[in-house]
Amino acid sequence: MHKKINDLIATIKETGAHIFYSYESEEKYVDNLIIYVASAIGLGNHIMIIENDRIMPELQKRIKVEFDEKQQEMIHTINNYEFYCYRGNFNKETILSYLENMLAPFLEKNIPIQTWAHVEWRDQEDIFQNLGDYEKEADSMLKGTNLITVCGYDAIRVPDSLKDILKDSHDYYMTDDTIELIDRKSRIK
Repeated sequence: MHKKINDLIATIKETGAHIFYSYESEEKYVDNLIIYVASAIGLGNHIMIIENDRIMPELQKRIKVEFDEKQQEMIHTINNYEFYCYRGNFNKETILSYLENMLAPFLEKNIPIQTWAHVEWRDQEDIFQNLGDYEKEADSMLKGTNLITVCGYDAIRVPDSLKDILKDSHDYYMTDDTIELIDRKSRIK
């Protein structure tokens, strides 16, 4: 995956892209995240990682081993529960506002940044529709920034109906071992 991720980042570094990552292996997920971080830093970009409490300790350990102090200063982490459930549930307006506020200092100062977000949610009514609406609005917002962002989803929690919704608002579909361009035009129903 190392070459695939680096090739993708090289291809989209000027235009940005919204990447849907459906992972099955937590180990490969962390490996791919580290590759993504290294690729971002290689371009001189900062990286904002939105991750859960379970994966964060392993991630922090890997960051300390694989990146020097200066590179570590370019890596910013935030708890995904605080990010996605700031008001107790998955609320797209709150999340989009939080995202905008989080990125604003970088964008205003023309500091290049990429993001990686592990999307998780509590059980709540209409959650798949909320996730779809959030991703569509996030996609719209990201188009104006040329950001490269990965949205990671645990494949076990993503039924085919949600997968279809998510593919409609992303440019690429990534798994633990593959990356493919999503042809959104052919997906329009």
